[in-house]
Amino acid sequence: MKNYAIILGGGAGTRLKGEIPKQFLLLGERPIIVHTIAAFQQAPSIDAILVVVPAGWKKRCTADLKPYVFDKIQGVIAGGETRQLSCWQALQYLKADPPHICVVHDAARPLVTAEMIEVAVREGHKGMTFGLRARDTIVECRGGEIMRVSPREQMYQVQTPQSFPFQTLWDAHCKALAAGIREASDDAGLVLKAGNRLKVLEGDPRNIKITDPFDLELAQHFLRDR
Repeated sequence: MKNYAIILGGGAGTRLKGEIPKQFLLLGERPIIVHTIAAFQQAPSIDAILVVVPAGWKKRCTADLKPYVFDKIQGVIAGGETRQLSCWQALQYLKADPPHICVVHDAARPLVTAEMIEVAVREGHKGMTFGLRARDTIVECRGGEIMRVSPREQMYQVQTPQSFPFQTLWDAHCKALAAGIREASDDAGLVLKAGNRLKVLEGDPRNIKITDPFDLELAQHFLRDR
């Protein structure tokens, strides 16, 4: 059975305050989303790729991808109103011929490594996510006041890629939608909420998600180092 990469680029990237979604901004000489897809195109364990983009941006994405040999791409589809709903759109697209493992990755994380992708596929049979151990104290706040200080040694900053058996991810999304959940920030949380256990593996600090102008500048620096 196939191992599918779902590249989630359905967001508008409003924090970068640009005229186009952030995944289409240039990183070096190529759009961010091209760097991301290239990593999965080159991964031996990935059989096929599904790309999710904002509604109205399929034509632009197809044009950006045209100069490259991305023969693993099986489709470019429009996402939903939230990240969760964008992933749900991808799962519905795949349902007719479901893959074995789904590797879900943010389009705005263009510096994902080949090693991370291979690990994600290998460990995805039970469900996994990457994460970075918190270096600073993490606090829970409400109304501008600290309500609780969390034990730093137990805190992680979650990264993608995350990987799961297709049916596990499908069932988790179905349960979330039935419960009225529409804005989950990642798929690991939905899978956990559905009653599954998840493995956390050490991520890579260079595997940043480009969210604001500083992230874009930092990614440029990491890209030059490569």
